[in-house]
Amino acid sequence: MPPPAPSTAVNCSVASDTEVDVLVIGFGAAGSCAAIEARSQGADVLVVDRFHGGGATARSGGVVYLGGGSAQQKAVGYDDDPEEMVRYLALEVKEAVSEETLRRFCQDSLANLAWLESQGIAFPPSRSAALKTSYPSDECTLYFSGNELMPPYNTVARPAPRGQRVAGAGLTGAALFETLRRATERSGARIRYRSRAVALLTDASGGVCGAEIVSVPESSLWAKWQSALFHLAAAAILGGRRLASASQRALARLEARVGQRWTVTAKNGVILCAGGFVFNAQMMNTYAPALAQTRPLGTAGDDGSGILLGQSVGGAVGQMDRCGAWRFINPPEALTYGLLVDRQGRRICNEALYGATLGEHIAERAGGHAFLVIDAAMAATAREQIRDQPGAAFQKLSAFINLRMNRKKAMTVAELAGCCGMSADVLATTVEAYNAQATKDGSDAFGKPAEMCRPLRTPPFYAINCDLGNSTFITPCITLGGLRVDGLSGQVLRQDGSAIAGLYAAGRNAVGIASHSYISGLSIADCVFSGRNAGRHAAKRHQAG
Repeated sequence: MPPPAPSTAVNCSVASDTEVDVLVIGFGAAGSCAAIEARSQGADVLVVDRFHGGGATARSGGVVYLGGGSAQQKAVGYDDDPEEMVRYLALEVKEAVSEETLRRFCQDSLANLAWLESQGIAFPPSRSAALKTSYPSDECTLYFSGNELMPPYNTVARPAPRGQRVAGAGLTGAALFETLRRATERSGARIRYRSRAVALLTDASGGVCGAEIVSVPESSLWAKWQSALFHLAAAAILGGRRLASASQRALARLEARVGQRWTVTAKNGVILCAGGFVFNAQMMNTYAPALAQTRPLGTAGDDGSGILLGQSVGGAVGQMDRCGAWRFINPPEALTYGLLVDRQGRRICNEALYGATLGEHIAERAGGHAFLVIDAAMAATAREQIRDQPGAAFQKLSAFINLRMNRKKAMTVAELAGCCGMSADVLATTVEAYNAQATKDGSDAFGKPAEMCRPLRTPPFYAINCDLGNSTFITPCITLGGLRVDGLSGQVLRQDGSAIAGLYAAGRNAVGIASHSYISGLSIADCVFSGRNAGRHAAKRHQAG
């Protein structure tokens, strides 16, 4: 059972409990940036959030994809510029946004970095820029967070690290958002927590002019119960989608029982910033069934309600089948020396690619099923790297489990194929071809760097289960699609391309820079870019009106 769908639109002639210039629905990175920007332009802003703010940003690693020649890049010897960003990101973004929008995103990157720093977010220079890894160590604040070093990307654009990690220990998304929360409060925007938008208000022409809200009383036992259910839903990254669905049902019942309804009239319009739909099982099964068995990453607020609100007044959607599903095998780096194969034993792709790119290839080329085949020498090196190299505890634990529990073991490649249900002949051919290339000159048909191409010769051999639905080696997932918008203003578009007056969307409620392929930091960077654009445009409607 999904969370309740938004009601049909309500006419703006109804009596309003609150009047503002701009209403922001959802208070994560996109919502905070939209609110701050709108306030800076003089608009009266109200932000509502179903829970207590933060969204998926507060549960993230706190990485923002920013570059184009920053001081942080120059400090570690990289000379980047916006054109190099455009050339690289064009391969990742593809047709999700227009060339004009992508170019503006890259041109605005340095300005958005400076803007975030002006809000109080710290991006101190790093001693060095880390090479490819799933997440950098605490002392590293700049790293290659995507596929920049891999072909064909490195043949199109000069590689540069753009994964700017917010300073702090461990995952720093919470620190990033708390700074944005304080900046939003300082801006003068009003914030109302435990408040869910259930319908949009429209005028006679079909424009959006407010919303109907349901709020759980803040100082009540029900509010504490709602918070408990919110935290329970977050555990779905470990407990799976049944837990996610159960928590959503309980939240819907609680809100229906004790929620207090009220309306907000927004003179200039509404900005939807309520996150993705990875916690909505029905939408996942409809739009992204191949990834429906992955683990939802985010919060219970990623229930698709913002997207459904937009659709209720005629908003069109796009890229709804696109998701970021992470199959990280690095660290330890030694695991990238092996072969990622499908259930027949055929190689899938370059094993050194970014984790979400690996997840995409496993889903699209192997039906979600894969094994990583390594030999004893690679396994021994991997164990040494777990012990000796810096890394987060969750990275070391995942690698340890994969090497000790989540694998099959055999003394020959043929026996390993039999243990895994693969074709012995197909796997043998795959290994032989790879060994021949690695032994000859280190060249690789899939473009893996020569230093990562090592022949598999030392028994025993191992096959690590990399299925996307594996309950031991879990695959976190976020959704990337959303409402179609004008890329520079954030206005929500109808199917015919016309804009819905007074309705905006940003972050994962909208089709944006991160909507085709995900790389670390790109979604939050898109939240900053799209949130500021939407807030600025809405405020200018206020000034014009």
